[in-house]
Amino acid sequence: MTQITEPNKCTGCQVCRLKCPSKCISFVADDEGFQVPSIDESNCTDCGLCASNCPENNRPEFTKRNCIKVLGARYKNDAILSKSASGGVFIGIASMVLETPGNAVFGCAFDENFVARHICVTDVKGITPLQSSKYVQSDVGDTYVQAKDLLDKGKIVFYTGCPCQIAGLYAFLGRDYDNLLTADLICHGVPSPLLFKRYLDWLKKKYGGEIAYYDFRCKERNEWGCNIKLKIKNKVMHKKPSVDPYFSSFLDNRTHRDCCYICQYADSRRGADITLGDFWGIKNVHPEFYDPRGVSVVLVSTEKGAAFFEKAYKEFDIIESSFKNAAMSNRNLREPSPRHALRAAAYKGINDEAADIFKNPAYKISRKTFVLINVKESLKLILPRAVIKILKAMMRR
Repeated sequence: MTQITEPNKCTGCQVCRLKCPSKCISFVADDEGFQVPSIDESNCTDCGLCASNCPENNRPEFTKRNCIKVLGARYKNDAILSKSASGGVFIGIASMVLETPGNAVFGCAFDENFVARHICVTDVKGITPLQSSKYVQSDVGDTYVQAKDLLDKGKIVFYTGCPCQIAGLYAFLGRDYDNLLTADLICHGVPSPLLFKRYLDWLKKKYGGEIAYYDFRCKERNEWGCNIKLKIKNKVMHKKPSVDPYFSSFLDNRTHRDCCYICQYADSRRGADITLGDFWGIKNVHPEFYDPRGVSVVLVSTEKGAAFFEKAYKEFDIIESSFKNAAMSNRNLREPSPRHALRAAAYKGINDEAADIFKNPAYKISRKTFVLINVKESLKLILPRAVIKILKAMMRR
């Protein structure tokens, strides 16, 4: 076997590695730092299991699910809501699942080196690292194997991830389980782990110290939305995504993995039991439910997903909505992110550690953006909060 799937389709889900009976497939970083399969052809028996189980070649039919219910939701606990990227639905369901000993929750967390990895959590105290967004591709490792072992023992498993990772889980399992709840995220796309590492190294050099803390979605200043918070040398800093080279290029679709631009999961047919994301634009369709602290959108695609979520209803304020409303400001529920003209340039020089990759034109921040941000920040210092709220209200009319 020389090729498992077309290179631009591979999502790095690692099902091929896990399914290979000869254990001759490993995952290595490509020239851009994305994990891709490498086949030891001397041990390959050409059985074809890797290609036949690849969800990009054969997406399981039962993962092409149309949503049966769309909800807006926000956690009633203010402390928990403040630490969540949007409305806190993930932690509400995760906490409910972990009330029973032996159950497990799988999600993405940063390790001690800020490498994004999927991990298994079996205690409520371990949920916190799984909260908030990590805008970099995570390594699922052997979590599919861990999940199957727990499912076969009758434990309830709540597995969350990008849609392609959920498709990978189902492809590995080969079927659905009554005791499995899956949640995919409304995914914008993923930059490579190497690019994120180069970015962190850039921050260390710029600010002269090791990074002790990093959060893409801090609500302390900007409430619901995007605001970077990092801690270096006991100094806490907040940054706007629009003036950050890594975050702004991500939001502008310049650094995604090739498969993200042709993603087969970016539509109404979702692969998981439920889909979670930010209910962007809710103030336009449900102004009475808008909350500056964040609101989640929940797409329920199976009766099993509905039953699980309904058990956690008491923890949330909830409003019924529609797929049209949810997709209006969530482009990736309708189509993949468009490939940016600077995508090819974004990864040039990434393997040259002596080069400053963020001087690349793909990461350039316009002078206009800098001026606008500075003006907004200056106004916040000068004008009372009440006046700013009035001005914002006038601008929305």
